[in-house]
Amino acid sequence: MDNWSLGDIEVISRAIVSAPSIRGSWPWDLRLDGSRAEIHERPPSTNAQRLTSAPRADRLIACGASIANVELAMHALGRKIETTLLPDPRHPDLVATIRTVGSASASSTDLRLFSALARRRSHREAFAEIPVPAATIGDVVAAARIGGVTATLLAPDQASALADVLLYSEHRIRHEPHRRDIVPWTTHWLPRGGRASVDAFHTVLAREVSDSVLTCEVSDSVRLAAAIESETVLVFTSETQEPIDLLVTGIAMERAWLTAVDARLSASVLSHPLRIDDSAQRLAHRLNLTSHPQLILRIGY
Repeated sequence: MDNWSLGDIEVISRAIVSAPSIRGSWPWDLRLDGSRAEIHERPPSTNAQRLTSAPRADRLIACGASIANVELAMHALGRKIETTLLPDPRHPDLVATIRTVGSASASSTDLRLFSALARRRSHREAFAEIPVPAATIGDVVAAARIGGVTATLLAPDQASALADVLLYSEHRIRHEPHRRDIVPWTTHWLPRGGRASVDAFHTVLAREVSDSVLTCEVSDSVRLAAAIESETVLVFTSETQEPIDLLVTGIAMERAWLTAVDARLSASVLSHPLRIDDSAQRLAHRLNLTSHPQLILRIGY
């Protein structure tokens, strides 16, 4: 670690552990060697308390978010960097190398996003009834425009399509007891003061609240659609399902999320509903998307 001071190591380490987790665990390892940082994908957890392992798509998206955070930290440290995704086909677990290639002042955007790392949290409750300004939505969408990744604002008349797919996913997973360790994704749209009841679902890319089962009554499609319509919801899509595009999706998601935080917004991400059976294809069909839906980002005050 010749080129990394103890202060550098602390800054980069804090940045990577600030990335979104999957059910309370981090699917990556960070290694600092010479003038580069390496990020490796960890194998799925074998912890017996985890009844299901997160889909690899979500692990790779989480790894992408960690890459974004390390890049921001290295920029904040005054490093000019070059990032290579999946650099060695012989080692598919090596998802990225980030090399320092000189010194450079960080941009004001990167400094603001780096500052937002400490404030990023998953907000899995209803937002205040305050509209998000169009200019702010535009900034979040622009931040996600990386590679072939696109963040599309859900139109009011498309809320019912997302509601139907969420309820379809939740219905499908109810009949799979071995996967019932997940907090309901419909809880994101419970009305304020809504009361939890009994079931077991959990969103990925969000920290686990506790080991106990958290449950909630499933909304009907009309009420859920109305709640979704009242919020600002972005659907992230990628051109392919290849690992490199999933990593780029994670980078785009994190930069968009941090852009929202920098604008004093809260946010939460849902991805697991799109991994259930053909839910992603159903959503793509209902929204007339030609690319692959990977996750949903809610933003609001």
